[in-house]
Amino acid sequence: MEQEREKIEEKIKQTNQFNSKSSMTIPVVFHVLYNTSAQNISDAQIMSQLDVLNEDFNRINSDAFTTPTDFAAIVASMQINFCLAKRTPNGTPTTGIIRQQTNTSSFALYDTSVHYNILGGSNAWDTRKYLNIWISNISGGILGWAQFPAAGNINTDGVVIDYRHFGTIGTAISPYDLGRTLTHEIGHYFNLFHIWGDNNCGNDWVNDTPIQEEANFGCKTHPHISCSNSGDMFMNFMDYTNDACMNSFTIGQRNRVWNSISMYRSDLLTSDGCIPVIPSTSDAGIIEIVNPISNMSGCSNPIYPKVIIKNYSADNLYTSVVKYSVNSSSDHYQYWSGDLSQNETDTLLLSGIAIGGTSHIINVELIQPNNQADINISNNSESKLFSTEIGTSVNVNIITDNYANETSWILMENNGIIIDSGDSLENNTEYNFNYCLEDRCYKFVINDSQGDGICCNYGNGNYSIIKELNNQVIVTANQFTFSDTLYFCNTALSISETIINNNLIYPNPSVGIFFINNSYFSNDIPIFAKLFDLSSKQLFSEEIKNTSTLNLTNLESGMYILKLEQNNIITTYKVLIDKQ
Repeated sequence: MEQEREKIEEKIKQTNQFNSKSSMTIPVVFHVLYNTSAQNISDAQIMSQLDVLNEDFNRINSDAFTTPTDFAAIVASMQINFCLAKRTPNGTPTTGIIRQQTNTSSFALYDTSVHYNILGGSNAWDTRKYLNIWISNISGGILGWAQFPAAGNINTDGVVIDYRHFGTIGTAISPYDLGRTLTHEIGHYFNLFHIWGDNNCGNDWVNDTPIQEEANFGCKTHPHISCSNSGDMFMNFMDYTNDACMNSFTIGQRNRVWNSISMYRSDLLTSDGCIPVIPSTSDAGIIEIVNPISNMSGCSNPIYPKVIIKNYSADNLYTSVVKYSVNSSSDHYQYWSGDLSQNETDTLLLSGIAIGGTSHIINVELIQPNNQADINISNNSESKLFSTEIGTSVNVNIITDNYANETSWILMENNGIIIDSGDSLENNTEYNFNYCLEDRCYKFVINDSQGDGICCNYGNGNYSIIKELNNQVIVTANQFTFSDTLYFCNTALSISETIINNNLIYPNPSVGIFFINNSYFSNDIPIFAKLFDLSSKQLFSEEIKNTSTLNLTNLESGMYILKLEQNNIITTYKVLIDKQ
């Protein structure tokens, strides 16, 4: 077996297909398999992942400069680009995104049912011409897997990845939330092995990567020495470190990938999947905004717009993009794909959008029918006025342990007013409670009468506060003794949303003494302050306690970036020190 492997590897080396003046573009089709609405990730999250791939495989990723200088001579661009497929194998227009609802709650490692419609998955497009990527809920904490070249069934060829470790926004969760899981798995798809060779001081069949003892996890500090090397290349995309700590491929890995593509995946190079189909005419539009209705009751934040689109053209409509916004929000985009004959319609449920206040206007526009300019823009847009009640939908999720009768909980406002409470819970049961909360701060208190918590000696209980929009986890925990308190602040904005407020820091400019408007923060939760210069160098980091004054008189005149963080909400502000 080892002799056969050496023959194959020698053949790969001798192929020598890399050309420093060339690059290649690979058409990609994403299969989104969802059992719940949270798993039906947004187009924006898919685009964030595509951006990461194009950055990582061309070494234009923003963290490339952090590679240690010891490896500067061997790191390299793969010179590979990725595009959303513009046409199907049959030659019709497509967005390159397939959405398939499934009755399968999760897929196990190497579960081939993910690749077949009749088994709850999604059929691959021609795997010789397209890179197929299946996004699904994978059980057992598995991040994803890939099929090596010529190593399996042609219908299962591609990459499978968990929806929680895909892209950089939405459902992506730390520490694998920067899109590097897919970078790593596509490395396998192109015939790269783990950098430690899956053995103690093993062989990854690349001559310029350091031999290392085993996989690295988390974030290491260079040099991290093993196997008598000068330091593991733990920042290589084919290691197991956190997304924020990997940033590089090597020249040897690039050459191996190009040679392997030439040997095993050469049809990708001649695929027309990235070339759009040009129809003769394109005319489509929005004919009605079904939701929101004019007067919405109950908890209405976020809202999930529903619209009806119509094809006015004599040519069939295969793809389009819905552009929509509420009030002064940024534009949101959602791709549509299907097959509408002239005057046929389709109803489309759009991804949720956060709103604030009670009076609103929604604007919806259909653009780029069949990836072309619309010949009649007069029927493209609709607007609608509507009103809502104040509040953001939040879910409290509790999973009990083997002794749920010991557990009780209280949800209250920051001032102590109780919103809800519960006890008499069942063993090893998941509970979900939904609340419509105004934009302010809250406490969630959980108690265990016996002092052994709900994890991990007598079961694997946990508890979390989750915003309905994009299924964002606000706070989560699992280990405590008698009692634990989670503090959180509810807002229509994303948890990590950057806020710039003109009244937060004053006076500005200042000679170096700044005052903090405490009305923007909770009194009993610490505030962490970080200051950066304009080159992003951190100048200090400290916890602010019982003070509204920030003394920066030791710094020179100039512009600085101040970040204040409380309970996972980060506020960013530009401050100007002027001592003249």
